[in-house]
Amino acid sequence: MDIKENKNELIHIRIEPTIKDKSEDIFKKLGINMSYAVSLFLNQVILKNGFPFAVELPQKNESEIEALARIIESTGGNGEVNDRNQKIIHLYSVGDIDYETAVFAIKRSFVK
Repeated sequence: MDIKENKNELIHIRIEPTIKDKSEDIFKKLGINMSYAVSLFLNQVILKNGFPFAVELPQKNESEIEALARIIESTGGNGEVNDRNQKIIHLYSVGDIDYETAVFAIKRSFVK
């Protein structure tokens, strides 16, 4: 893109006022305006030949405990959670371990 090009194309969008205001506050701290931020985004779309970030469907809304309970059930557990697995679930729910680690540890507890 030639910097000397005239900027004469106009984009009109509707957006929630709070999103606009919060975005403008951040852009102000970065020393740019909304127009420049949109131009940056569009240039990244061109460079990446798509969105410059992952666009994904949201994960099924399932509580952490429900997700781990489903894993425990799938391993052939009897539906009761022993003390060791309760500790693993607690560590996961407070963010001390990630989901994969919790699942691995719980599945391992069922291996004989």
